[in-house]
Amino acid sequence: MLETDAKIHPTIKLCLKHLDVLGTDNKTRQIVYMYMESLVHEFSATKQIKDMNTKAASNKNK
Repeated sequence: MLETDAKIHPTIKLCLKHLDVLGTDNKTRQIVYMYMESLVHEFSATKQIKDMNTKAASNKNK
């Protein structure tokens, strides 16, 4: 299932493990994984934009 993918964020892996312990079905785990993965992508994109803006601002000040 999803746990075999080596690129899964550690927090998502832990969440999926907890869902497994709770006995949730595959569909529920799939939905939770989908939302958490979208949050990781959104955070990464936001962080990249912030880093680019910070770098641009520091280059302006030189």
